[in-house]
Amino acid sequence: MKRLSIGFIPLTDAAVLIACAEHGFARAEGLEIELHREVSWANIRDKVNVGLLDGAHMLAPLAIASSLGLGHVRVPLVAPFALNLNGNAVTLGNELYAAMVETGEDLGSGEGTARALGRVVRARQAAGDDPLTFSTVYAFSTHSYMLRQLLAAGGLDPDRDVRLVVVPPPYTAESLRNGLIHGFCVGSPWNSVAVEAGVGRIALLGSEIFGWAPEKVLAVHARFANAEPEVLHRLVRALDAAARWCETADALDDLARLLAEPRHLGLPADMLRRALQGRLNTTNGGAPRSDAAFLVMHRNHANRPEPAHALWIYAQMVRAGQIDFTRDAAHAAMEVYRPGLYDAAVGGTSGRLAPDADPVGTRFGLPFTPDDVEGYLQRVRGE
Repeated sequence: MKRLSIGFIPLTDAAVLIACAEHGFARAEGLEIELHREVSWANIRDKVNVGLLDGAHMLAPLAIASSLGLGHVRVPLVAPFALNLNGNAVTLGNELYAAMVETGEDLGSGEGTARALGRVVRARQAAGDDPLTFSTVYAFSTHSYMLRQLLAAGGLDPDRDVRLVVVPPPYTAESLRNGLIHGFCVGSPWNSVAVEAGVGRIALLGSEIFGWAPEKVLAVHARFANAEPEVLHRLVRALDAAARWCETADALDDLARLLAEPRHLGLPADMLRRALQGRLNTTNGGAPRSDAAFLVMHRNHANRPEPAHALWIYAQMVRAGQIDFTRDAAHAAMEVYRPGLYDAAVGGTSGRLAPDADPVGTRFGLPFTPDDVEGYLQRVRGE
């Protein structure tokens, strides 16, 4: 029995990893996973870097940023398995949401929500008010790019018209309650925590901004991947089996209870069950919002680490001014994702994305063109 130490952040999209460790899937592959609950993505990154963790539940953009040496020393990481697509939402403080309602825009759509937010921000600017502050979980995260997409669609400059800060997921609701931020983009279930505490309202599901956004991956240090290829194959097989189970109807109640345990997320099972189903209450009194694609853990070939997803992430980094575009860096970003390791472990290569298709499926704004990244960047900069 090979023992592995793997870190995670308390989020619903840690479900596949937690199920793998706790529901017999790892043991079936001769593995024993010791889970380590961490408090921040920086902790996760640093512990994988120095070898305190063999691998981790990690933001896909963080794995790429670390491998490119952005925001920290270069840490070469490998992502042989995608843990999920989607799973995020944008939550706004009650006062801000009420001001957006007053604009008369259609807040049932992503475009209308973006226009309403833009109108509120410009009205505040005209009145000489301080800029609104929004948080994401990390600068290099799908959450950050999701929020930037929403702001840009409202005619706003994310770096000038508002303040963007980082708040770890478990602290977002309290930061909203204390007035430190006006809204946030975070992964489930922390949006629901804010709603049930009565301090905010879910304005948009992430899947209403991007259809199939790459979110979390299993990330391991390159030295581990090189030294333990057979162990890594077994881990990928175990995770694939766990992901398949997580999306069965029979798993729902067991998985919600498992995630609810204090050593995992420590939150009500009913709240977690709704998130797993893609059925979230947007207000404390109800007003449900549903999307079957809110959190995708296995279907639609979600677990294959597609290089086109890595390329999309790299393009968002360039769009956000976090790195200048070069073809070498784009290639290095794609190299973090290892579909060959996934295919070798689980067998077969079905479900590969078409090379010219938008791998994310932008809901509003300009679609991504993986076969013409430079053209895409030119177009979005001219929005």
